[in-house]
Amino acid sequence: MRLLSSGMIGAALCCMLVASAAAQSAIPDTMTYESRLREAYTAAQRRDRVALEAAGDRLIEATAVRMPDGTVVSVDNSWLQEALSSPTPDLPLIAARLEALIDARAQPAPSAPADALERLDRLLASPPFNRSEPETPQWLIDLLDWLEQLLETIMRPVEAVPSTVTDVVAWVFALIGAALVLAIILYLLINLRRSIVRDARIAMNGDDPALTSSQALEQASALARDGDYRAAVRSLYLSALLWLDEQNLLRYDRTLTNREYLERARSNPALLARLTPVIETFDLVWYGHAPIDAAAFAMYQQQIEALRREMRSQRV
Repeated sequence: MRLLSSGMIGAALCCMLVASAAAQSAIPDTMTYESRLREAYTAAQRRDRVALEAAGDRLIEATAVRMPDGTVVSVDNSWLQEALSSPTPDLPLIAARLEALIDARAQPAPSAPADALERLDRLLASPPFNRSEPETPQWLIDLLDWLEQLLETIMRPVEAVPSTVTDVVAWVFALIGAALVLAIILYLLINLRRSIVRDARIAMNGDDPALTSSQALEQASALARDGDYRAAVRSLYLSALLWLDEQNLLRYDRTLTNREYLERARSNPALLARLTPVIETFDLVWYGHAPIDAAAFAMYQQQIEALRREMRSQRV
């Protein structure tokens, strides 16, 4: 009995292995699967329903395809079974769908770089796609809280005064409070206007058609000495673009975006490699409002100098 049981278990294991091997071999490779698609397509074009049903059965029974690298991907042709179950199947429509499947297989594999998703994430995380609303400065919140507490402290003793006097005092303090709030609003608006005018002047000066790379470089140095490193970064970047234009390496055009400059630089791999970090740093500082100090500005100057050295050595 024990020998019989062992033999039965062995036979069962053999059957399972044979069945597994058969299942593996039943998965068609890409060439076999494509030949089945073409066979069904040819039958549908000829309006040969019998041949189409025979070829269709082989397509429907294939639920997976083995790729050249050994991976297995699932396929689903149940739509063909539903179409053939009709008493009068639409053979031209079936042929069109089969042709579309054949054409889709003939498409080349995508040529996107390996870090395409990372590049997309960085792009979407940068302005203008990710332009978060500016937060209210903490100093303004603290100031408003202080004003509220001050008004409450002043108004508290007024409650013990007779109503007629209370009304007069309340109106006086209300007018004083309104004046204070109005003064704060005017102060904020004036500072905001000054900031906008300063950025507009920087943009106008930086985009002066008669500006040379040397003048833009001097402008960047002057702004850096004044501590305005954000504006200095813009002038330094502009000097690099003007210098490339003067060297006939990259045409400067005020209407182009930074990404369009990179697209035009693709014909020169060395220029593209040096210009990419220069533009990325500028975008982070100017559009992303990333913090910039003297050390960071000095590193940006080194990027610009590396760009110029590389381009000079290329022209020698």
